[in-house]
Amino acid sequence: MKKVSLLIAFVSFWFVAFSQDIKGDYAIKNVQTGMLLRVKDAGSKNGTPLVAYYPENWKCMTWNFKKTDENTYQLQNLLTHKTFQPVALASADVAFDEQPLISGDTKQQYEFITVKKDTYLIKLKGTDLYVTPADNKGTVNSAIILAAKRNTTEQLWNIYPQAPTM
Repeated sequence: MKKVSLLIAFVSFWFVAFSQDIKGDYAIKNVQTGMLLRVKDAGSKNGTPLVAYYPENWKCMTWNFKKTDENTYQLQNLLTHKTFQPVALASADVAFDEQPLISGDTKQQYEFITVKKDTYLIKLKGTDLYVTPADNKGTVNSAIILAAKRNTTEQLWNIYPQAPTM
């Protein structure tokens, strides 16, 4: 009985330690490429592609996390005040573009699945598809796409607080 209680306590601790609400403004950095999520050329026009870009402390590379459900968020860009969503029906290799934030829109909600502290898989809510760089080498302005789970570092994302200067 002691072993079962200890196991339950450990599992409860692990869940609490790694399941956290994300609040505030963050940069989202790909573990493999080192590139951040950004709207291309800091554009604010609907349909602007979501791309990978070198880390900078800029508003166009900073996302405000708006919680919609357990571990699920809408992400609002600090520069454009918009979000991103798939350009077509969610399927593998579909890219993302910038669109107005619509509260509760499931095409704009992302599950942040904890891998370790501040490292996540990012899954489009209601699908088995994950936010993934199209170029796993990290070319500037390369597309960000949806892909099936690959169990590789290219689908892992770190987040860190960012207070942009421009």
